[in-house]
Amino acid sequence: MKRIESEIDQYWIHFQAQHAESKQKYPRALIKCYNGENYVLQLSFYPDGTKLPENHYDKRNKLVYLRYPLSMYVHAMDILRNEKPVFFEYSQELNQGFLRTGLEPVGEGEYDADFKV
Repeated sequence: MKRIESEIDQYWIHFQAQHAESKQKYPRALIKCYNGENYVLQLSFYPDGTKLPENHYDKRNKLVYLRYPLSMYVHAMDILRNEKPVFFEYSQELNQGFLRTGLEPVGEGEYDADFKV
């Protein structure tokens, strides 16, 4: 099974505005995720209740596209803002992927494991 995975160390946010009459289905928000200078993942968030486009791997650009309902946006942002390290994984065979943290100590609370008092 072909798996694609990478650490994420930077991100860029984009909010999309569109005309109410538009026939195109655009995501309401995008989060572009980077590993160093490499753009490796795009998280796209669509209005809740609409059929999501399929996840996709663009082999030419080595870029994974994961699609979520808009209600998941706050959770993705929480991970990106507050956790370290952050990774993503994608299975081409299953056409599914996820955002995840690294191992963290139990009871860490709001502080990173690297935080020194």
